[in-house]
Amino acid sequence: MSLAEEVKRVLLEHPEILVEVLTARPQIIYEALSKITPWERLATREDVEAVRRETEALRREIADVREKMATKEELKALEERMTAGFEAVYKEIRALEKRLNLRLEALGARWGLASEDAFREGVRELLREAGYAVEKWVYFDSEGHVYGHPSEVELDVVVKDGVVMAVEITAALKRGDLQVVRRKAELYQRVSGRRIDKIIVVTAFIHDRNPALVVAVAEKMGIRVVKPEEAENV
Repeated sequence: MSLAEEVKRVLLEHPEILVEVLTARPQIIYEALSKITPWERLATREDVEAVRRETEALRREIADVREKMATKEELKALEERMTAGFEAVYKEIRALEKRLNLRLEALGARWGLASEDAFREGVRELLREAGYAVEKWVYFDSEGHVYGHPSEVELDVVVKDGVVMAVEITAALKRGDLQVVRRKAELYQRVSGRRIDKIIVVTAFIHDRNPALVVAVAEKMGIRVVKPEEAENV
């Protein structure tokens, strides 16, 4: 038996020897593969390293994309924020439109081009949307307390958070109207037995040479004069 055959027999009977040899010299496997596989199909160590680097670079790119890419939850949250923003803008536009309409109605009522009732109803709607309870009070003043002769008296009573307010809504306010407003509030308290906490006049125009003086006189009488756009914050 030749030496080669004897070595082969020993390796077959004791494969653990082969394992130890291959572990100590792994290049033997590569040399064996190079003999049974065409060299152009066998990856070199450089090829393997290049693939490893490309794989690592690709992994980093994927991780970077994941960090920058919004999740479904983030997109949904963004959509909700945008929707809320659009709704807020639309609401503000509607509010501005209503205030403008009130101004136009007041101007028309002042010059007899539109109904005073339309202006009043617009202010009432503004108050309701602001969370106020609005009650239109109509009473026949047989004693003539308000106007000095028997007449029908109309007053808006507005309530919010337990605060009761007598509200006079008029397109244009004259200085002499202040006494009438106060007497209306007094009549309401006497007839209804309900205490008035505030007296408010909502008007778009003060028909006087000195509007600031009218406002000052009103304050001394316990009456607050506001514009339509300020009515929701009384």
